[in-house]
Amino acid sequence: AVVSTQSTGWRALNVLSHVSYSQGSVLFVNNKPGYEPIIKEAARSCGARHFTKLTRLGFYDEPDLSWFHENKPDLVICSSVNNPLSQKLLLTCNKYLVPTIGILDSDVDPTNLTYVIPGNDDSTQSILLYHRVFAKAILRAQAARSALQFSNDENATHRVR
Repeated sequence: AVVSTQSTGWRALNVLSHVSYSQGSVLFVNNKPGYEPIIKEAARSCGARHFTKLTRLGFYDEPDLSWFHENKPDLVICSSVNNPLSQKLLLTCNKYLVPTIGILDSDVDPTNLTYVIPGNDDSTQSILLYHRVFAKAILRAQAARSALQFSNDENATHRVR
């Protein structure tokens, strides 16, 4: 199980890094009220967007995803996929070919996820750890892009002189 989590985790982080390096938009999604501060902080710390059940996702019985096609992200990270709202969001992502990363227990069907990270999606500490790692991957990718742009700007300046 550890090997599986490690390899799928690295694959998901690689995709997240590539999207962030390419200046793509990442959307953190959460449907559990207790995790909202964790998701907000992770998104805020790396300049990503977040939608939670308490902000714009709507209610479980009537999910409102009308915003999705207008503000389509390049990658969605979903911390809890075992509910109707998340499943509808994942189907919408599939419809618009938006890759998804999800943390899920062994009792959850991973069919609608692009990148599955096996993990405890019911533990606050687990969600906190994963989202700190996601935010750090985004920040490192953004820093790598900035360093490359700075290097290219420096080279261009030296050639002009």
